[in-house]
Parts: sequence; structure tokens; C-alpha cells
Amino acid sequence: MSEQAARSWLAKHSQVIPALQVHHRRALDIIEDRSKTLRDLAEVVALDPGLSITLLHEVNNKLKLGGKPPVDSVGSALGLLGDSVIADLVMQHPVLEQDIPDIERRRSYQQLVSRIYHLLAQLDAFIALQGVRAVEEVHCAGLLHNVGEICACLFAHEHYLKYLDKFREVGIGANSAKAVFGFSFHELGRQYADRACLPPLVTESLDENIPPGRKARLIQLAADIAHQAETGWYHMAMKATADVAANFLNQSPDELEKSIHRVAVEAARACPLEDVLPAAARLILQPDRDPGERPRPAVEETPRDKGRLFETRVKALLKLPRATQAQLLELLMSHLHDDLHLSRVVLMLLSGNRDKLGTRAARGLDPDSPIRTLVLDVSQPGLLTTLLAKPQALWVDPDSYPKYEPALPPKFKASFLHENFFLMSLFIANRPIGLVFCDRALSVHKLDKTCYNQFKSALLLTGMGLTYLAKRRPKGSV
Repeated sequence: MSEQAARSWLAKHSQVIPALQVHHRRALDIIEDRSKTLRDLAEVVALDPGLSITLLHEVNNKLKLGGKPPVDSVGSALGLLGDSVIADLVMQHPVLEQDIPDIERRRSYQQLVSRIYHLLAQLDAFIALQGVRAVEEVHCAGLLHNVGEICACLFAHEHYLKYLDKFREVGIGANSAKAVFGFSFHELGRQYADRACLPPLVTESLDENIPPGRKARLIQLAADIAHQAETGWYHMAMKATADVAANFLNQSPDELEKSIHRVAVEAARACPLEDVLPAAARLILQPDRDPGERPRPAVEETPRDKGRLFETRVKALLKLPRATQAQLLELLMSHLHDDLHLSRVVLMLLSGNRDKLGTRAARGLDPDSPIRTLVLDVSQPGLLTTLLAKPQALWVDPDSYPKYEPALPPKFKASFLHENFFLMSLFIANRPIGLVFCDRALSVHKLDKTCYNQFKSALLLTGMGLTYLAKRRPKGSV
């Protein structure tokens, strides 16, 4: 039944998976450079799911019609096409940053690709341990192992966000998609692989059971580790996954844990995507509990403990060579929502010309909340404009709300519908970049002075961290 549901869904969502701009640009540069070879081009295409799928479909579909076996790698596919065909294929391919205006959908896809790169890094380490040959074949199948989830993310993003919420709450895997989509991502992936004429190893790795082939099993294990790392490294699901992998690889659990942590850091350093939170960043978060489980400390944490923990996390993140401002902001959002238990946390950033303030990221919002797409005009004087004049915070409560209400934009009031909240401006050096809104509208606990002070301290520390990263990498973007 769910296989049929996946087939029906795919028939209605037949869009081409776009290329990432970083790979598309490099591929075009290589095509134009006569000193470059097909191998140079293959190395770039083999990092992009969209380009790889289009290429493999182009070649394997013709081979299938001719009764010939399919190719199993990007390099093999390129070798069967002429230069002009390759150039047309790349130039005409849609690009994520150009063809999808929805910033949140782009960020979700980039985060998913970051996880795929982590998968590939763990897979390369497993291949080395096992002495597996035909590395390009395994690498290609690993890149496309999450093709079902890729389709869901790009072509049904609102439903995909609901799946992510379930995954974060209870830590379950791709099968949890059934509760939202009516099928698992593995089922959708098998349907897509058949339709797109992808290599057989892709389908084999998507078997719900343990496949007999060693290559497919290695892909599954690497994918499971990369998936569990999206919620942390120290919960029971990750430990169980690592134990299974250690047994298959004939490694001790301690040895494998050290290896996968080291590989995760290497993958983070090599990732070409800026606006993502790599799995390695979660090594410093240490959420030593299962996803969705409430923390049960032996001694009650004090506000000072939480502040010190956030400061430790920030310092550890800033030590990473490829740390980005986006990762620091993600860390801030997690601290405000998970540690300080602020039920709605919204980051609003200024537009390039400083006259608009729009939601960039949020925690605790319903998928259809109008706050997710909120854009405010800050070109005219008002409360938000005043806050953006210098680093400062404001606590609006029911008693003071009538005083501030006339200076708030109508769209702000209509979207948030609450009279008790924190607001604070966020700066990089002397330049305002946006505001952070927090409240406890969905919580029985009320805002208090202690939480307000923690909120201010966290944003001030984040501002210092953003300034440090801006000086270290002037061309970086938030």
C-alpha cells in the first residue's frame, strides 16, 4: 500500500532536482577550460545529487532502451557522452539558488546535502577498513541514497518540515515519514531510482532489510550514522547504530566512536556549503539524552550553569576552522529554545538595503504560522527601528504593552498575537543585522527577570562571536 502511495506521489512531483550553485559554477568553469579532463568534471558532478541524477538518467535510459546494462558511476556516464552533450546538459540544468526563491526550502536542502557529505565521508572510512574496490560505484550510490528525502524536501517542503519535527522529537528514522507522507523515504527512493534509471546499488542500499551485498550494507551503516548525528552523538539511538556498525566492521565500539567523530570533523572542514550546521558542530553540544527526552540532571542547573554552557559551546564552535555565522546563529536558537525554554524563538534579519526585516529562522512555530514568512517595513520610525539603532533589549509585558503597541508594525502585532515578549537587536561590530524575538506564549511558565538577563547575555555573546567570524572571514555571510 505504501509503495503505491510513493508511486502516486512521485507521479505528481516530477520536477528536476536542481544543482547547487557552487557545483554548477565549477562544472561550467571546467567545461570551458580546455586543460581540464572528464575526470576533473566527474569529481565535481559526483558531489551534486541533481547533476549526477540527470547525467545517469540521460545515459542509463538510452542503455536500457538498447538492452544494455546501466553504468554505475558518474565517470562511466560521462565517458559515454560527447563534449557538446555534456556542455548542454550542465548549462541547461536548473540551479537551486536561481530557481527556488524560498530561502527556507533552500536551507533545508543544503542541510540535507551537508548530511549526505557526512555520509560519504563515513562511507569512505568504512571502505578503507573493508578494502572495498569499485569506490566510484559505492560513492555514487551513497550520494543518491537519500534521493527520496531529497524529493520530499524540495517538492513538498511544508510536509517535510513536519517530518523533521517528528524526527527531532522522537529520534526515529526515514520510516517516520509514513506518518506525514504515507510512505517511507526508502520506498520513495526505490520508486525514484527505478524511474530515473539509477544504478542498481542505489536500490539495493534502500532495502528495508539488511541487504546481502557488503557495499549496500556499508552505505546503510554510513547513512544511519549521519542521520542520527543530526540530533546529536550521545543518545541511545546513535550508540545502538554505532554498535551495529562496529560489529559489522570488526572494530571495537571505542575505536569506531573515535573514528566517526574524527571523520565528522574532517567532513565539516571539507564541506563547501556555508549556510549549514555540520554534524561535527553537535559534538560540542553533548545532548546526552535521547531526542524528545527531557533532561534529568542529578543536580538542578542554575541560570549561571546554562550561561556557562552556552559560552563553552560558542567558544568551541569558533575554534572550528570552517565555523560560519549561520552555525553560530543556529547555536543561539538552540540555546534560547532548548536551554532557556523560550517557546517561540524568531530570528529576523535586515534586507540588503536595510528597509525590510524578515524572518530568517525560527523555533517553536507551526508549519503554517504567518511568522515564518513575515516581512516588516522598517524604513519608517517605530519601535523596531529604535531597537536597531544600537545593541539593546526590551521586555514588553502586559502592563507596558499599551505604551509600546502604537509603535509596533500592524503586521508584527497580527502575526505574533502576544503581549509578553523579549526583543533585542543583533549587531556585527557597529552594524545592525536584525532582531531576535522570544516569548513563552506556548508555555505555562511565564517570562521572568532571570530569563531576560540570560536572553540578553546570550545575544551579546553571539554578537561578539559574529564580529569575530566577520573579521576572520570578511566575505562570509549570515
